[in-house]
Amino acid sequence: MLTWSFFAAIAFAFLDWASTWKGWKIRLYIAKPATLLFLIIWTYQVTQWQAGMLWFGIALVFSLLGDIALMLNPRYFMLGLASFLLAHLSFLIGFNQQPPPLTIGTVLMAVLVGMSAARVLRTLKPGVMRVPRGKRFLSAIFSYGLTLALMVFSALVTNFRTDWSIIPASLCASGAILFYISDTLLGYDRFVVKVKHGQSYVHLTYHLGQIGLVTGAMLHFIK
Repeated sequence: MLTWSFFAAIAFAFLDWASTWKGWKIRLYIAKPATLLFLIIWTYQVTQWQAGMLWFGIALVFSLLGDIALMLNPRYFMLGLASFLLAHLSFLIGFNQQPPPLTIGTVLMAVLVGMSAARVLRTLKPGVMRVPRGKRFLSAIFSYGLTLALMVFSALVTNFRTDWSIIPASLCASGAILFYISDTLLGYDRFVVKVKHGQSYVHLTYHLGQIGLVTGAMLHFIK
């Protein structure tokens, strides 16, 4: 399962983290998209994107497009946001090929995720409204935040699905939470207050989140 492309993705992820910490822009422009590119290659090498893995592969492709858009210029922020929204929609389809179970645990998960997402949006709202076309930005971020919250909920619910074993479900849940932390940090750093080395933490949690999501999905779908 661990092919050369996996180790290439890890190597470029480490280079990306070092580049954001040190401010190495040229290396960053290479390392960030390369990490996702090799994750795409890895998932296809191992699974050929059969069955449910197709949607996780598509999610990685949209994530790569989002990475490129966000690196190019701040004016492409909306394009990057749209790409990641499509990535989360793809994750959503991948996780919900069967309806989620309705239990006390899943209802509690829905409430906790909803409360957390609402609090994050309330924190970001004043800063978003101060930027040009703030209302438009706020609507886009609300749509994105809702989709992200649904993705996190869907990943957490794998722990309550009888067809998911513990390790794949735990990896997907951890990956989704890390992705959520990454996007929360990104929004806070952009719209509330600059965080020292904030982009380093954003990239670290983002890549670990992506790796957790696709590794868990691969372990589940190739069993």
